[in-house]
Amino acid sequence: MKNFFIWCEKCEGWKTILALVYAGICLFDFVIVPSWVGITRPSIEVLAGLEAETLKIIYNQHDPFTLKGGGLFHLAFGALLTGSAITKHST
Repeated sequence: MKNFFIWCEKCEGWKTILALVYAGICLFDFVIVPSWVGITRPSIEVLAGLEAETLKIIYNQHDPFTLKGGGLFHLAFGALLTGSAITKHST
């Protein structure tokens, strides 16, 4: 574990970890959750007797979590990734 922290500090491994975390969050929010919502949604035949308001609630589109608040999450991660990519480590 000590070698991991040394790698993060000396070799700027935190940039790699930051990029992987961001990629994982985007994969989860834009691929896995919408797929899960679509797969687990009941079929129309099962819901034939329900009212229109209930159907609207059940068949609502997935709204990605990271796009709430005007996508500030992506702007912040983009700033971190861009800043870390264009600056050099000076020691």
